[in-house]
Amino acid sequence: MAYKSDQDRIEKTHNAPRFFVEHPQVSWVLLVGVLVWGWFGYQSMPQRKDPDIPVRAAVAFCAWPGATAQQIEQFLTRPIEDAVAENKTIHPGTASDYGIRSVSLPGAAYVYVQLAENISDVKRQFSDINLKLNALNNQLPQGAGPISFQSDFGDTAALMLTIASPKADQVEINIRAQAIQSAIQPVRARRKYTEHDVPVTLVYSFPRSISPATTLDAEQLFEQQAKEEGILRAPQVILGSGFIAVDAVSDKDDASIGHFVETFFQE
Repeated sequence: MAYKSDQDRIEKTHNAPRFFVEHPQVSWVLLVGVLVWGWFGYQSMPQRKDPDIPVRAAVAFCAWPGATAQQIEQFLTRPIEDAVAENKTIHPGTASDYGIRSVSLPGAAYVYVQLAENISDVKRQFSDINLKLNALNNQLPQGAGPISFQSDFGDTAALMLTIASPKADQVEINIRAQAIQSAIQPVRARRKYTEHDVPVTLVYSFPRSISPATTLDAEQLFEQQAKEEGILRAPQVILGSGFIAVDAVSDKDDASIGHFVETFFQE
């Protein structure tokens, strides 16, 4: 193989970098073209706070109190399915997807609808289906209906409220602790313990502006579960200003009781 000198390589080698070095005007024209193309693409880019994702699924619901599932299927579900199927844009049913799907329960019928994926005017098609279902209301059995058609699943709104309160100072904590202790002592004084009984009192504290009566349902559920799992025996509720307590006896250790309380509030 003949040896090529550096001079031969410089004179005879041609590639893209050398072309643009020797013709800088072409490089500048392409650079300006790319910048103009990028600016035009940026200006024509659609901008939305939330992406426009059309929801092509809807559900029709109709109630008929007292009717059996067989009556629901015959007189409600099938007529609703037939009315929905009159629309030509329903998604063709496949083994992995559906166009029309129904559930017949005692007293109620649910018919789920899904439009084809190539349909752009989703609201127009759902309006057409809604008109057909409204016309079907006059043909329903006595006591059934009306048919409710829900198709606005994509139009959602979120509202988040945050409530905060200042931390209680040490003086208020001491006052509330004394009030809780004063409420527990007479209850324990009246209780008769055996030598194996260990007194346990669980206290839930909340703002004084909240009435303790509003927590009684949760307290009764807590008592029931604690007795069923053998955590507490002979529980007795104690109500006070800003707190509710359950006084009982138990043979469980603090870790077991704490785990039960944590699990209860998480559920």
